[in-house]
Amino acid sequence: MKLFVAAALLALVASVPLDSQVEDQDELEMHEIWGSSYKEVQEKMGLNNGASLSRSGQVLDSVFWKSIAQEIIQTKLNDKVYHHQAKNAILFIGDGMSIHTLAAARKQKGLLHGADIPEHTMLSWEKFPYTGLSKTYNCDRWTADSASTATAYLTGAKGNFLTVGVDCSVLIWNCDAVNEASSPKSILRYGVEAGKWVGLVSTARITHASPAATFGHTAYRTWESDADFVAMEWMTGPVKDSCKNAMKDLSTQFVEREGIDINVAFGGGWGKFTPKEVEGGSRLDGRDLIQEWKDKQASLGRSYAYLTTKDELNNFDATSADYVLGLFSRSHMQYRAFQTPEDVNLTEMVKKALEILKRGPNGFVLFVEGAKIDHGHHYGNAYTAIDETIELEEVVQYAVDNTDESDTLIVVSSDHAHTFKINGYPERGLDMYGPASFLAGGMQKGGPPPSLPYPILQYANGPGGTRSKEEQDAKRAALTETGPDAEWRDPHYKQFAGIYLPKETHGGDDVGIFARGPGAHLLRGSLEENYIHHVINWALCQGDYLTVCDE
Repeated sequence: MKLFVAAALLALVASVPLDSQVEDQDELEMHEIWGSSYKEVQEKMGLNNGASLSRSGQVLDSVFWKSIAQEIIQTKLNDKVYHHQAKNAILFIGDGMSIHTLAAARKQKGLLHGADIPEHTMLSWEKFPYTGLSKTYNCDRWTADSASTATAYLTGAKGNFLTVGVDCSVLIWNCDAVNEASSPKSILRYGVEAGKWVGLVSTARITHASPAATFGHTAYRTWESDADFVAMEWMTGPVKDSCKNAMKDLSTQFVEREGIDINVAFGGGWGKFTPKEVEGGSRLDGRDLIQEWKDKQASLGRSYAYLTTKDELNNFDATSADYVLGLFSRSHMQYRAFQTPEDVNLTEMVKKALEILKRGPNGFVLFVEGAKIDHGHHYGNAYTAIDETIELEEVVQYAVDNTDESDTLIVVSSDHAHTFKINGYPERGLDMYGPASFLAGGMQKGGPPPSLPYPILQYANGPGGTRSKEEQDAKRAALTETGPDAEWRDPHYKQFAGIYLPKETHGGDDVGIFARGPGAHLLRGSLEENYIHHVINWALCQGDYLTVCDE
């Protein structure tokens, strides 16, 4: 059989132009590696009876697809419009959660739950009645960073690259331009002024780019502690007094300004609040901002608590304090996939935050960030990015199950995309972390298949890239290993990238917006990212512009 296939392909090679024959010879060798027929390839990849069936063998015929469509129509006909004031609002942001990330997480969730058709699985927010697209560019960059995008959806004004909580009049490092006029208020600050309880939860440091925009205003997102002014002088040059004394670092802002009025702040980053004399601390000014936070809450006559461990969080009586700060790691928190029993996870933080915030007599505003999706993508590791998305999906479902749709607006979105893609023409039954079917490329063009396999999940750039053609070919060739010990099955594996970079970059794609509850019907269509802030304020009747209460 192999001799027959080889002879047929050699005849094909002879019929093509001379400059294509070397490439075709490589493709001939690929046939020898992978098998002589499409059926054999499917069997090698474990597809057996084919991927056009469900996992239970159900035929996906026209009757099946018509029934699916009819169910969707009935659901959409029953969607409700709540055109009245919301009591509560929760904004979930999956940092870096691109459309491709959603598609991969959807399939992974389906596989984990034994779904008959994993790709047909829906993430919790995909069941929401209203969907839109968010345009994530900022004032000076087509592809934005997390700080400027957080400024948009949290404060309602787009900003410049690497700035936090300030509008476009503030350029990077221009501290003199940071003032009250250039520092729009966040949905949390408006919530405080409206008498609501407010909270933030993040798997990053709470002074990091996204959560920082709930309370902070700075010309450079990296200035999280006073030590960062010095550490970044190689880039910024000597930092002006207006940065250190008037604007101040973000940890100091949290304690001295708007952050002190946040009822619940859970995440990582205690190293930015503690002096360098304390192991893990970083501050050069000797200040212990955690102790200062406690002292200030006491001076205001408030009940408060500071939490640092999983046991403290889970055993905390939600009725015992009105202001709770929980910092559970020195820096960012650990990926869920690699956590130890002592590590705090996103689910635990959100559950406790809701227990506390529901005590607010006038309702609450909560911001939740799944930050580690972004971190996984930056390190070219699709496994962690997808797993963190699934954790966020579970947390959103918990919020849905424990709030009333008629009085709570829930919005799920992302701040920006990544260069992560679903590559080639993979059959549905293939392991998404492995190679695509090599024959598909040739079949699509009506020609022979590529000389080496290529991955299903891939990045345009990042640490999974290679620095030479030889390295690239070796990494692609390694995809032929399909056993349990294959390199690409390792959860730490860095997916193939087209261009080598130490860290993968963001993408400029639009990202999804999913909403339910009062005001959700306004979040449909193609929208500017900063519009999200205005819809939340409109629904809550807070802020200094048009709201549903004005109607």
